[in-house]
Order: sequence, then structure tokens, then C-alpha cells
Amino acid sequence: MTSMSRKRVAITAGVVVAAAAAVAVTAVMVVRGGGGHAPVPDAAPTLNAPAAKGVLPFARPASAAEYLENAAWTAERKPWKDPRPDQFMYIETLELRNKPAYENEHPNDPIRTGMGENRKIQEWNSIDGQTRAGYKDGRLVVTRRGQGGEYWDRIAWSTITSMTRPDKVPDAVPGPGSMGIELDAFIGQYVVPPNVQAAIFRHLAQAPGMTINPDAVNIDGRPAVGLGRIVEGYLSQELLFDQQTYQFIGERLVAVKDHVSHGDDGDHVSHRGDVYRQVIYSKMAIVDRPGDTQ
Repeated sequence: MTSMSRKRVAITAGVVVAAAAAVAVTAVMVVRGGGGHAPVPDAAPTLNAPAAKGVLPFARPASAAEYLENAAWTAERKPWKDPRPDQFMYIETLELRNKPAYENEHPNDPIRTGMGENRKIQEWNSIDGQTRAGYKDGRLVVTRRGQGGEYWDRIAWSTITSMTRPDKVPDAVPGPGSMGIELDAFIGQYVVPPNVQAAIFRHLAQAPGMTINPDAVNIDGRPAVGLGRIVEGYLSQELLFDQQTYQFIGERLVAVKDHVSHGDDGDHVSHRGDVYRQVIYSKMAIVDRPGDTQ
């Protein structure tokens, strides 16, 4: 899939959109090697080796792999209770998007200065994949698969729960038929058990080309660490982690150098620093029914 088609999909993804107030985003430089937020281990740990209880594996991570190991360590300590098939994954996001009128005319453009706004999106998907819900015109709409001719595919829960170790995590999570979701997208579309999220981070830590972007930011201005890979030679596809807690908080797609893409609809010019997608996961939880948020 080309970068432009990926950007078009990313911009139009989601069940429903509720517009939120626009918020300016300021670039915050991540300070590497910062200490003070975790005890220093007696010796540098090996990746995937268990760390001492209450001690981060790397107090001063210096590589993408070390950041991801800290993120895995953090993830696997979250409380969890296995859900019932009739419960729902609730995902609440803030997406930085161009204003609708501009976005409709220029769906592949980066977020433009003065055009960006944050949109709050709330989605519910049942564990069994048969029901989904979201807000439309301020009203919660619940749809069963097949209702009104609507169909969708979801990754089976049994597939999700099988990914308990890095060697059990595929690069693209297999779905119905030939469908596969890349890990970078998967972890933002599904609420997964802590051990699965940890296994995914450790799998990504072993992937070639993972880098640290020192210019990554959170949508509300707090410093974040961007870990990702360069795609198509000029785009950095990043996962965002809180710099202090190492919790997974979002994702973004940003140009890391100037580039001209040639397409059927003309040339598209990208400049270093252009942001094409930025999503912050405000809440990811298992709930009993659509409309519940905790």
C-alpha cells in the first residue's frame, strides 16, 4: 500500500467523530538519558530478561529496543481480568485532523497550521466481534454485524490471546480470510491483555530499523518518546510513549525529510516535520455495554 493510500485510510478511519475544541501542539524536545524516575539496576539487564520487582529494566534507555523493553515491563504490570464474549473493548482517542471543509478537499495533506483541530472519537467493539457502536450526531448508535447490510471483520479474541511471547507475535496479525493488520495499527485498535501488549513491544524491539525520534510530542504538550520505522524513505511511522511512565499513549505519521510523491492525482510535496496522523489514546478499557466508559 502506498503512503498516500495509507494516509487516506488513516484520515477516514473510525466509526463516528465528535468534534472537540482545537488545541495547539508545541514541539517538545525529549531529553535523553534523563534519570531520577527509576532506581538504577546493579547491572545493565539483557533485553527480555526479567527485571527486579519494582525496578525498570533500563533507568536511562538509550535505544529504541531499551525503551520498548521498559514499555513491555510497564504494560505487564497493569491489572487485568479476562473479558466475557458479550463485553466490549472501549477505545477513546483524540485525533489531530484538518478541519472538515479543508480535509474533504485535501484528504492527503498534512495537518496545516491554523487548520488543525482535535476530534474526540469513542468506539465500542464487542469481544466476539459481532457488535459495534459509536456516536452519530450526538446519539449513540449500536449496530449488529449484518444489520442494515453492514459487515466488518475483527481479529478473533483467541488469536489475540495466543500472542503471549515475542516469538508468537506475527508482523501482521492474521484476521478473517487474507486480512492482516500491521502491529503498529493493531495495538491501537484492540484492547489486549497486558502480557500480549508486552509481547508485542518485545517483538517490535527485535524488529530491524526501529529508531527514536527526539522531536516526538504528546497532543497536550507533555513530552513523549516516538519509536518507529522509516517507511517509503521519508515517513516515520511512530508509536508514542510517555517519557516518564513508558505507557503507550498514541501514534503518529510524520515526514522526516522533504519528499515529492508522484500520483495519478498529481504531485504531493512533503516537508520535514509535516504531520500526517497524530492520535492519542485517551482511554482503552473493557466495559460491559456500549456507552460505558469505565
